[in-house]
Amino acid sequence: MILSHFQTEDRDEVFSGVSRPIYFTLKNDKLGLEQVVANFKIFIESVTIPETVNQEKKYEELTYEETTIIETDKEYFDLVKYNWLAGNKRSALNEPHQLVLSEKRAKHYFPNLTAQEIIGKTVIYNDTIKKIVSGVVENLKYPSEFVGQEFFLVQERDRDKRLQSWGSTNGADKVYLVAKDQETVDKAVKVTQNLLETKWKEIQKEKLLNFSFNRQLGTMPLLESHFATYMKESGAAKTSGRVIYSLIVVALFLLLLACINYINLTTSQLPQRSKEIGIRKTLGGSRKSLIMQMMCETSIIVLLAAGLSFFVSRLGIGLLGDLITEDTRNYADPMLFIGIMSIIIILTILIAGLYPSWMMSKLNAIEIFRNKGHLQIGKEKINLRKALIVFQFVIAQVFIVGAIIISQQLNYVINKDMGFNKDAVILSNLSYKLYKSDNFHTKKMNLFEEIKNIPGVQGITMGKEPLSISYSSGEMKYFPDDKSEPVARDVFTKTIDSSYLNFYDIKLIAGNNLILSDTTNGLLINETASKAFGFKNPQDAVGKFIGQSNDMYPIRGVIKDFHAKDFYQAIDPTALLYNNRDLQSYSIRLDNNQKANWPMIIANIHHVWNKFFPSDEFNYKFYDDTIFTFYKKEQQLLKLTNISTGIAILISCLGLFGLITLSSFQRSKEIGIRKVLGATVAGIVGMLSKDFVKMVLLAILIASPIVYWACTKRLESFAYRVNISWVPFIVGGFFALLAAMITISYQAIKAAKTNPVDSLKDE
Repeated sequence: MILSHFQTEDRDEVFSGVSRPIYFTLKNDKLGLEQVVANFKIFIESVTIPETVNQEKKYEELTYEETTIIETDKEYFDLVKYNWLAGNKRSALNEPHQLVLSEKRAKHYFPNLTAQEIIGKTVIYNDTIKKIVSGVVENLKYPSEFVGQEFFLVQERDRDKRLQSWGSTNGADKVYLVAKDQETVDKAVKVTQNLLETKWKEIQKEKLLNFSFNRQLGTMPLLESHFATYMKESGAAKTSGRVIYSLIVVALFLLLLACINYINLTTSQLPQRSKEIGIRKTLGGSRKSLIMQMMCETSIIVLLAAGLSFFVSRLGIGLLGDLITEDTRNYADPMLFIGIMSIIIILTILIAGLYPSWMMSKLNAIEIFRNKGHLQIGKEKINLRKALIVFQFVIAQVFIVGAIIISQQLNYVINKDMGFNKDAVILSNLSYKLYKSDNFHTKKMNLFEEIKNIPGVQGITMGKEPLSISYSSGEMKYFPDDKSEPVARDVFTKTIDSSYLNFYDIKLIAGNNLILSDTTNGLLINETASKAFGFKNPQDAVGKFIGQSNDMYPIRGVIKDFHAKDFYQAIDPTALLYNNRDLQSYSIRLDNNQKANWPMIIANIHHVWNKFFPSDEFNYKFYDDTIFTFYKKEQQLLKLTNISTGIAILISCLGLFGLITLSSFQRSKEIGIRKVLGATVAGIVGMLSKDFVKMVLLAILIASPIVYWACTKRLESFAYRVNISWVPFIVGGFFALLAAMITISYQAIKAAKTNPVDSLKDE
């Protein structure tokens, strides 16, 4: 697919969209390309299904988000493989009046007809665009960024032929290329880039557009698109490849911990199985037979665990909620699942079973009882089981401290002062469908006044909320008196009313508020914009003019910086402007002292809303909740980390339990002698626990630099972040030690209370 890389002095962004003329240029001269495929989303306000036999008349209005209509041609169906239920892909999209529907959309429009019966039926868009159904395709059986449900034949419009159309870009206008090799693609893109630059020079010469930028075309393999989170793309859900790979690594670590745990528990049982091993060897049992016995035991346990995991995973998916998307829930590839699970099961059996099998075949009962199960490295004896326990607690400590730091960052971004007051605010927007209705502007202002007078409403303002996922921006210029060259900066803009600053408690630090007008007659800029344009202090900016060529506006005032985007990004130069015609969003503050009455207050707002706009449903959301969703990725990561932490601690403690059990068994005579000589229970517990506490402390020391590095890298994605202190490491270490001591104490106390007569008697 083709990408547009935009660069200015203070902006560097990659879009999936291109200018529409690029497609028609590539299409007319393929430059050796096998296919040039358009995927242009178009907006339709309404759909009408005329009444026919077995079909009642249907009419519905659509929002932009609900629109699933794209313009393309028949090559689209070569790129994306659909199963055709009716019609033929070679002829179904050859004429402008033809329409191809997905199975889902076809059933929505014609619920009582079969796919074949739908062919030839009429669908009318926007009351005037008449289309005839020429094909029905089956729904894609897998999640995809190709979300189109209704397909029109792409046509070159009059505006596509205009010179200035080369300078515009829509994120929903995508172009895909198919070629025999990358060299052909690079050549086609280079030729198109040269043409684009030529057209841009002509645009600037004719002064057709009031902005400037550097745009470079690039390409990306389609397989990489889904993980390209840095790319801005309209209507396509992206997934961070780094997060996916991180989760895979976490899963592998947990599986490795489980294997280590199995090894520890299995080898700790070998002394108890000494008679069995001795008898089998006495009766002629070979090492191979002993290995096969242990591997069979391991295989049975792993297979049982795999079968049980299927049901546990189904329960887990339900509990994880929105961590698992609906597409992921519905998508299933049995063969891929069976293949991956087979590989995981085989590797798990080998990792978990080989070492215990080797130990079982190599060591006899006498060697085990004499404590010969050690690895000799130089002059030191290092017990492999203890090394594995240390490794387990290193992983557990990484999870514990990581969860604490992620939680700190999430609380920081939610509770940090954002430069505005977001408490007790509900947001509601007027539907775009109302913009052309009679007396729209008068009605929206009358609605504003009536809501303001509702008891329990503390305030109301119109304009886009300070921090939002959507924004508009453009280049603005300032012409200093002492310079011939202007200072150009990319500035984010928001349309507000005169009550906006007081409502959101945004501080005005220089100048005055905006003056009411039907059109823009001045701007408020933030501190960052003031500095970006070169003003030494905010007061110097007041009265100066900035804007685009002939559209220059005076700076009425300078406001204190506030966060207009999430904490992943630094505060950008921002301008607030007043334009009554562009105000469509209401922010309403409820009385915080009347929380019990909020449902009634909202019901009263709903009643007033219906009075002015009965055809438009009143929908609202609390601003706090909206801001919280900005950090959904962090919430998901925290939830997964907490789950992983719990599993890691549980597995590590089970391994530790196995090791303390073995130690107690091997030192049973020593414990008995110490008790006979007067040792107390506390003394014996301390003796048994000392080595294990040392292992946990060693694990904490090893894990600390690892988790510090990992969390530092993770926090780098935030422009505003917490400082990593020693508190999470101390708290994490305390929890790890606590979990270890609880695990150790049970078995140690049990061993200490054993009657010394039982441990010292000789068989």
